Amino acid sequence: MSRISLERLASDNRDTIVRYLENGGDDDLIMLSDVQKKLLDRWRFADEKIREKKYKRETIANFIMAKYNVTRDTAFRDMVSAEYVFSSSAPLNKKYWVGMRIEFLQTKINECYLANDRISAAQLEKVMQKYLEMYPDYSAPKSPKNIIFNFNNAKKTDGDMTVDAAYEMVDEIVKKLENNDDY
Repeated sequence: MSRISLERLASDNRDTIVRYLENGGDDDLIMLSDVQKKLLDRWRFADEKIREKKYKRETIANFIMAKYNVTRDTAFRDMVSAEYVFSSSAPLNKKYWVGMRIEFLQTKINECYLANDRISAAQLEKVMQKYLEMYPDYSAPKSPKNIIFNFNNAKKTDGDMTVDAAYEMVDEIVKKLENNDDY
């Protein structure tokens, strides 16, 4: 098979798998071939290892090679395909890609330092600093504040107030509190 038809076939497999996942993995809507099922299994494994953030890409490739008995190049292509397939289905794909670039740059910076190429390492660190600025800081989700209104049966001495006027007063107080809220 020629290189062009192999690339087209790989792209078709990937697109089919993406459509399969977008449809909730329903076999009634889209049937995957045996090859596509094997690819999906490898890509899920690769994505799982990538998202664990414990291992370098080289180590993840070794895991894939050992588990599925594939070549190094195939393992790296599986990681790229996993990123493509699962980052498109994840709502935080920008964070995912920026995190992957940071990991890549860290590896390259270490390689530059080991090769005593301090100028390239410094340039890569400048690039990595820009990626770090783009990467969002983690902040714990804030829980909404509960406002408790205590109504007592005390009578107002300044004169009687209608129910509509009381609701308007409560609305004004709530708006003031919402404007001062930090969530």
